[in-house]
Amino acid sequence: MDTQTDGLGDLLRDFYSAYGAQDEGPPHALNVSQMLPGVPIAEGELDVLRKALSDAVLRQQFLACRAILEDLSTRLTREDLLQELMAIPLPSDHALEQLSSGVLWFALAASLDAREMGLPVTPLDGTIDLPLPMRVQMTVQGSLVLRLYVALVYMREGVLNNLIATSSRAGGPCSASVRKLLNCDYVRRIRNALSHGSFSACLAGIVFSDDRGAIVATPGFLSWLSAWLMLIQLQALAACSRKPHLS
Repeated sequence: MDTQTDGLGDLLRDFYSAYGAQDEGPPHALNVSQMLPGVPIAEGELDVLRKALSDAVLRQQFLACRAILEDLSTRLTREDLLQELMAIPLPSDHALEQLSSGVLWFALAASLDAREMGLPVTPLDGTIDLPLPMRVQMTVQGSLVLRLYVALVYMREGVLNNLIATSSRAGGPCSASVRKLLNCDYVRRIRNALSHGSFSACLAGIVFSDDRGAIVATPGFLSWLSAWLMLIQLQALAACSRKPHLS
């Protein structure tokens, strides 16, 4: 690879520009190829990024998902969802228990991405000496995978899904938007990969594979998605507890 033209950096910048969160990815002034001389990067990892950039269907699925998240970013901060869920019948005690467990497990998964002086803290510290970049990648991506599993697999098929569906049918616009998010193609493919497909770390994020192929989701975008999924769960729990505001 020609380190002067920075082919690796250009590929990453193009990918993050298309699929990442705002300001995610290496800046234009940074020559990534020169930073990583001799570091082996599997050609297959680069091919996954190139394929994603040329996949018009995947781009449309991602843009549709992002548009829903942008709509929810306003609705959820106004607590629209909380008010809509408080207007529907109270679910069973089991429902409250499941929502409470999901919120707690999600929070525990998020806490795994911990830092001390900017460095990741893992259960393997002092036992296995891993390179710092690998430790950061494992910590960030491991925490995201666990959070997404709780939100999209455990919570998605149970009480939360029923609450959102009931509220949406009752005419709640925020609930309808949440339902669109949980059922949009991009999120559904992540859920399918977590529940009965496969997933693995790669240079630019996490590769999720299902029967429709593979997608690469960046840590920044997955973190953004996870933040709103957490708020959806919290407002559902607050509504079921009949608390007027989150504490």
